[in-house]
Amino acid sequence: MNFRKLILNSSVVIMTSLLAFVPSNSQAKDLNNVKVEQKSSENIQSKKYWINDDTDLFKSENEHSKIIEVLDQGDTVKVEKIGEIFAKVSVTVDSKNFVGFIYKSYLSEKEVKPDPNKFEGWVNVETKVFDSKEKEAKELGLIDKDSEIKGHIDEDNLRITYFGRTAYIKAKNTTKESPKDRDARLAKERKIQAQKLAEKRKKEQEEKEKQAQSAPKNVSGRTITMRSTAYTSDPSENGGYSTTAMGTAIRYGVAAVDPNVIPLGTRLYIEGYGYARAEDTGGAIKGNKIDLVFGSKAQSNRWGRRTVRVTILN
Repeated sequence: MNFRKLILNSSVVIMTSLLAFVPSNSQAKDLNNVKVEQKSSENIQSKKYWINDDTDLFKSENEHSKIIEVLDQGDTVKVEKIGEIFAKVSVTVDSKNFVGFIYKSYLSEKEVKPDPNKFEGWVNVETKVFDSKEKEAKELGLIDKDSEIKGHIDEDNLRITYFGRTAYIKAKNTTKESPKDRDARLAKERKIQAQKLAEKRKKEQEEKEKQAQSAPKNVSGRTITMRSTAYTSDPSENGGYSTTAMGTAIRYGVAAVDPNVIPLGTRLYIEGYGYARAEDTGGAIKGNKIDLVFGSKAQSNRWGRRTVRVTILN
């Protein structure tokens, strides 16, 4: 009798233990929900998503955190987690793998193709950033001149990503010419302009000398035969000075003379040279010697030393 009672009690214990492992209807429902949620999470992580507009990839769930990469419209990403505002994604850009956070609003389950109006270039002047392209748009900040920028042409504006969000700047303030190329172009233009100016001045000087060397009409005055030499305005040829004995600039048309022969300030006409004015002196300029200023060393060398007729005009 006691043995049968023991067996009966043992059976009750075993049945009770087995029933403990059988879930109730509500427990079974909860378990099913867990499975669905896990499956949904797995679908999100394995599903291919597209980026529907250019956006920044942040290091953490904060728009002020470090930007580790810029994602372009049409890029594909793998989603690891979707939160209330941000989504954690992994992406491969130029054979490099990145993991970071983007605003989840930039994710698209449908394929997104790159925008044909995509623009890549630089800001050519410091420009304001606005939250929309409307006239009453709110100013968000400034972008410095020569900053590299990417965006999409939208009428007269460029739609860009500014700290992870869509913003706008004026398209006229952008260029596809890099600062390096621009500086090289401007330097080349300045060089060409300088060369043209130098050539113009050279021609004007040559024309002036040509006219000066032409025999003038009705030149009258006392004529002296003198031994002439030539020099330029280079201070190294003038004892370090850049002005004449009269304090005027050393230039074409200036003659160095012996004041005992030709007083300073005298207007002259030199055969083969043209009109000149006695404004300078020199240690070696004594007696019937005259030293004439030319515009270049080449012209001075061509003149060399020669005997000329000098007409004193006043």
